[in-house]
Amino acid sequence: MTRIAVWGVIGVVALAVVWLSAGRQLALLLDRFITGWAVSLPVDRLAYDGGGFVIGDRSMTFGQTNNLRADLCLTFDSSNRVVFSQGHKTFILGPRTTPVDPAGRPDFTFSAEPGDQVTFAVSESLLSWRSPVEFNIFSGPSPRWGRYVYYRLVWKKPSGARLEMFWRYQREFYSGRGWTDSLMMWNSQTGLLSVDIQGN
Repeated sequence: MTRIAVWGVIGVVALAVVWLSAGRQLALLLDRFITGWAVSLPVDRLAYDGGGFVIGDRSMTFGQTNNLRADLCLTFDSSNRVVFSQGHKTFILGPRTTPVDPAGRPDFTFSAEPGDQVTFAVSESLLSWRSPVEFNIFSGPSPRWGRYVYYRLVWKKPSGARLEMFWRYQREFYSGRGWTDSLMMWNSQTGLLSVDIQGN
């Protein structure tokens, strides 16, 4: 074996060791520059469930990566439109479409206003990471792999006002079961990453 081939093998082994020991950090680093192709998701259902939005069939938490709820508030104006606010910035989402729950539950549905453009897209990390192989007698097998999933909501008004929200969730791979759905893990890695309101 030539010296170049030996160094090539050493390089591959070194990269494998780094990937196995720091795969999650490498995935996060790569995700700052590029992720997989974004796919549009339906926004035929818009709701608030007390902990965040429900967009289509996806529950999008207001919990952040520090495991605390973001400083976000939902109120109603005199026309019964949902007003989303972060600090002093506000964004009118649209009319509430369900009545107030007599039991006091915070859940409600709402819709976009005519002329609004609402998009909701998902993309995944290009790099997965290896999880430690463990077995917990109380919860069963541990996942073998992990991968981040990113969601972006963009809501534009004809006036030019704009709301953008960005989340990072996580999928896990189990032997014999495959990949899970993307989940909010409350692991100081997943959650609502950013909220941007412009032109309020």
